[in-house]
Parts: sequence; structure tokens; C-alpha cells
Amino acid sequence: MSRNRFQLLLRYIHFCNNNNQVTNDRLFKVDMVLQDIKNNFRSAMVPFQNLVIDESLVLWKGRLSFKKFISTKRHRFGIKFFILCDVETDYILDFIIYTGKTTRLVSCDPNLGQSGAVVKTLMEKYLNKGHTLYTDNWYTSPILSMYLHKKKTNTCGTVRCNRRGMPPFKKTKLKPGQTESKHTGKMLAIKWMDQNEVHMLTTIHGDEQLPIQKHGKITMKPKCVKEYNENMGSVDKTDMLLRSVECVRKTIKWYKKIFFHLIDLSLLNAYSSYKTVTGNHIPIPSSVSDGTNKTDNRKISNRSCTKIKTTD
Repeated sequence: MSRNRFQLLLRYIHFCNNNNQVTNDRLFKVDMVLQDIKNNFRSAMVPFQNLVIDESLVLWKGRLSFKKFISTKRHRFGIKFFILCDVETDYILDFIIYTGKTTRLVSCDPNLGQSGAVVKTLMEKYLNKGHTLYTDNWYTSPILSMYLHKKKTNTCGTVRCNRRGMPPFKKTKLKPGQTESKHTGKMLAIKWMDQNEVHMLTTIHGDEQLPIQKHGKITMKPKCVKEYNENMGSVDKTDMLLRSVECVRKTIKWYKKIFFHLIDLSLLNAYSSYKTVTGNHIPIPSSVSDGTNKTDNRKISNRSCTKIKTTD
């Protein structure tokens, strides 16, 4: 594709008819593409047992009513995605774009809160199938764990000790490696002392501990903590893989930035599917450039698209 044609397409690319815009729908400009990609993601793969939900940010520092800040992410400012990912293959099964009060979530018990509604929305098609879901402390709660357990879905994750339904732990400080556990017939809550206190809630693990070597010393770590650490990084891994190939540019409109990020996610899922089916682990930059000539387009956009004035 020539540079001039690429510039022309980038300038006038559009995904909706503005005359039909719904007042309260903040994603109207990309909704058609968004729904097609989400449906394809869901239908293209049957996931393995372990799943994970985490947040991801698409870099955006301009004016936007639903822009978020997450200090622990690579892009600290941007558009937040809630992502459901398969741990075994790093395949993105589903996602939700956060838009504030208008975020598209299914109705649920008010006791679950917004975090529970996010989990219920993403897991709706994967309940009653024996999956194990790993979440961080923003999602994990006894109420959510019981809801998922009734839906034949196990959970494991860090949890805030002041969550409603959490059992009280002793106030005495534990020594490094020591644990305190509370359990019912279905849930286990653990307080474990590492450098700081770590609180875990699980419906799949017992209170077994495993020896680990750290700084030349053998210490004991709960099995649930070990497996949580092994399984929780899938979403951050996808962000890392996208870092070298993402095609978003600073000067385009926010909805175009979302569109190009969706293309990146589609390419990443294609790469994950290819690895799963063939077992051939080729480097992702070469697979992207060989399949789509995306590298050339990135060079073109990086060199010249900053001079283009885009329109709505």
C-alpha cells in the first residue's frame, strides 16, 4: 500500500453513522467493530481449565470522560479494558471496555458490586463447566466465591481482609513463612506472612504448604499462593507481547486508537491459536509482519501520520 493511500484511509476511516448516535452510548463510534470482534473471540476457542481476569490500559492522555489511571500498568493513563484470558494459551476470550456508569455489565445481585458484575459478565458463557478463575483483590470476595462455586466454577485470588464475609484473623504479627487459616466446607481463607501480610481466598486449595528457596534460605509458601503467582500474569504478558508490535499513534482520535488496539488483540489471538495448534513458537514480531505487513504500515504511520488532521 502506498503512503498516500494509507494516509487517506487513516484520515477518513469511520465505523458508524453519527446521525444514529445513542446519547448515553459512549462506545457508539466503535460498537459495530467491537461486537464483531468480541463474538469472534468467544467462538474461536474452547478454553482450558484455568482462566484469569485482570485489567489492561490502552495509552490515552487526551481528554476523555472515561480515562483511567492505574499506577501498576505499563501505560498508567488510558482506556481501561477488563480482560478474560486463558492461562494455558494466553488467548483473550472476552473483554469489557470501562466507560464509567455506562459500562456494559449484566444485572446481578447488588451485594456483588461492580467488580462482581464484571466477573459475571465476562464468565457468563463459561460457568458450570468446571473452570478455575484467578483474580486479584479488586474482584475477590466471599460473596463472589460462593456465587461462582454454585455455578461449578472454582476461584483463587488475593483478597482484602476487610471484605464483607471475611473471617477475622488474629492481630498478632506472624513471622515470615507462617500462616493462619480459616475455612468453611467450601472456602479457605489464608493469611501468610511474606515481606508483608498476604491474604488469599480459594475454593480449590487446601492449606498445604510447599518449600521454596529464596535468598539461599528455605521457606514455606502456601500452595494457593504459588499457583496464583504462576497463573495470574497472563494479561500482563499480553501487554508485554503487544509492546513491540502495537500500531497505535498519538495523534489519532480515541475511537480509532481503540480500533487499532482491537486489531492488535486479534493478531495476538491469532498468534496464540497458531502456537496452540502447531506447537511452533515463532517470535511474534516476525509472525505479525509476515502475515499482515503491519511492520511496514507502522513505519509509514510513524514517519508521516503525525502531520494528518483527523476528523470525526
